[in-house]
Amino acid sequence: MSINTELGENGFAERTALIVYLRTSSDQFRLRSFGDIVYFSKKLGYCVIYVNKAEADHKITELERLGFVLKAEKSNTEDVNLDSSYIEAQITQMAAAAEAKLAENDRNLGEQA
Repeated sequence: MSINTELGENGFAERTALIVYLRTSSDQFRLRSFGDIVYFSKKLGYCVIYVNKAEADHKITELERLGFVLKAEKSNTEDVNLDSSYIEAQITQMAAAAEAKLAENDRNLGEQA
């Protein structure tokens, strides 16, 4: 279950993250009226802001009309599967692949000796 599902069940507005790429780093402060700024990268020139999920598409349209915004897009965090069984399966697969690679390296070293 996602956080947004739990929020919606308890009567809170669902939120989503928008990634906003800026022309200059000083323009980040001008985004305050659009949502809650939760992260800013001065080096890469982007901001992550949270907005109500129902208003996200409208906010993207508004942001892209601004001269100091290069691009605005929705974050894909909603698409990340955080189910524990899925994560455990991924870890098991990665461990098996690592063990197979180590075994292959050991065989190659044994042949060289």
